[in-house]
Amino acid sequence: MSLAGPLQQWLQNAKAEFDIVGHVPGASLLEVAEQLAIAPDAIIRVVPLQDSHGHLAALVPTNYLLDFEALQAVTARELDVMPAAVAHSHFAGCSGDSRPALANAFGWKLICDEAVFRPDRVYCDSGDGESLLVFTRTEFRRLLGAVQVVHIALPPDSLKGAVSDMAQQDVITHFLPLRLKQRVEETFDLPAMPELANDIMKLRVNSNASARDLAAIVMRDPSLSAQIMSWANSPYYGFSGRIASLEMAIMRVLGYEMVLNLSLGIVIGRSLSVPREGPLGLKAFWQHSVLCAVLAERLCQRIPAKFRPARGMVYLGGLLHNFGHLLLGHVFPPQFFLLNRFVAANPPVQIEAIERHVLGVTHEEIGAWLMQAWHMPDELITVVRWHHQEEFASPYAAYSNLVLLANRYLKRLGIGDSASSHVPAAVLAALHLEAAECEQEFELLCENRSELESMARALAA
Repeated sequence: MSLAGPLQQWLQNAKAEFDIVGHVPGASLLEVAEQLAIAPDAIIRVVPLQDSHGHLAALVPTNYLLDFEALQAVTARELDVMPAAVAHSHFAGCSGDSRPALANAFGWKLICDEAVFRPDRVYCDSGDGESLLVFTRTEFRRLLGAVQVVHIALPPDSLKGAVSDMAQQDVITHFLPLRLKQRVEETFDLPAMPELANDIMKLRVNSNASARDLAAIVMRDPSLSAQIMSWANSPYYGFSGRIASLEMAIMRVLGYEMVLNLSLGIVIGRSLSVPREGPLGLKAFWQHSVLCAVLAERLCQRIPAKFRPARGMVYLGGLLHNFGHLLLGHVFPPQFFLLNRFVAANPPVQIEAIERHVLGVTHEEIGAWLMQAWHMPDELITVVRWHHQEEFASPYAAYSNLVLLANRYLKRLGIGDSASSHVPAAVLAALHLEAAECEQEFELLCENRSELESMARALAA
């Protein structure tokens, strides 16, 4: 373990008294807290911020939410989260996304939440990605120097919303706060089910439908046709010959179920107007969705045949499980902008807690509401509503649990909005899956990640 050069020299010059504790390289601060049995609020994180007046580092306990409304009130500034690449250039010698809370050692002006000084022992990132610095509260306060100490963060207890166990059919009645439900119902921007999606849905229940019927519908949309052909020609599917037609792409490369569900997901996903950038924008949505859909389907194939749910619906669930993010962005653009800002500034905080704080509703709730309003299959509604929770009561629990597992694995890559990378043994048992088999599928996904992300970028274009 070696400290970042500027920080090490700065600590020596300050005659700082501290210890160093190692942790698993690359782990998030919340994971480190769990590994080392440290209270999360004793580990201090830094949020690099900027505006036209310059940059500012906010210090908050790891599991607290940096509150932009409070921040603006005390600074009279409209601060935004500094892009990661720019922030990295301001922390010389630090590895990856490692950011020491002692940002003043790197020339930053600091603002600090008062909760930082409550623990007797204070921990912070050392800058090497594999260790924490440990200080007494008094020593840490001394090293911060002339820091502004104010109330700019909210503790996790103030963000907790009650977890409902209501049945999915109660989504419309209970899940959506009344003021937002009225806003959604009254807005002129709320989309109807796209006509093309409706026609694709009719094929799903038509036992006599053929690849030719599906191709005829897809060809009505040149952009959709081009995307399906692009997927069929992707190295990921490994077809070596010439794909002469859309019907051939369906019959010989992708398969009827894959094209039907992929087409449905694309058509529904692009029916809403949402910004491309941001942690919840279209680029992040499709990257996450494509990887989740592929991994969930691969995990599904590992389930013994007599217990296995419908692969196509699992794939569609992976594509659309975060559809609520798109709906929030479409219906509430200003609030969605604010939500992206909060998510970017508070990666350790569960996204549902942030959504409840900013909007009073979560993406699972509002997404399930629209899926139900569009009369989508119950399997898909279940996935949209419950993909962040281990679920055993619903007759469609296998679908949501497969997406939950895929998201837990993607968390290891820093992709998606799962709160944990832990793979629950109870979920594996309920799905009749072996942990070793799931690990193999995840490794395969990692090997093909570049091809899959290239396909996802085309969807976000």
